[in-house]
Amino acid sequence: MGERGLSLSGGQRQAIAVARALLLDPPILLLDEPTSAMDNTTEGRFKARLGTVLTNKTLILVTHRGSLLTLVDRLIVMDGGRIVADGPKEIVMEALASGRIQAAKV
Repeated sequence: MGERGLSLSGGQRQAIAVARALLLDPPILLLDEPTSAMDNTTEGRFKARLGTVLTNKTLILVTHRGSLLTLVDRLIVMDGGRIVADGPKEIVMEALASGRIQAAKV
């Protein structure tokens, strides 16, 4: 591992940070781009394992990766610091795909 984890990859560091956060079994988990340094295979394993521990927990997920949206039920879309969409994931995703969501005025 090296001193202070210097020989770990970015993805390995992210996985350890999430594991440490889960050790205390918090009721609310806030993750900001938790897989940004992970490859697709590692991200898939991460999602599968995290999905098993989210029962009876609130997950607040900040991400640009659409692949992580399988972990959430509700979607809040922000643009320019303003909320432009908020609701059930399927409805918001359909509105985004159809162009019914307008960008925020800055």
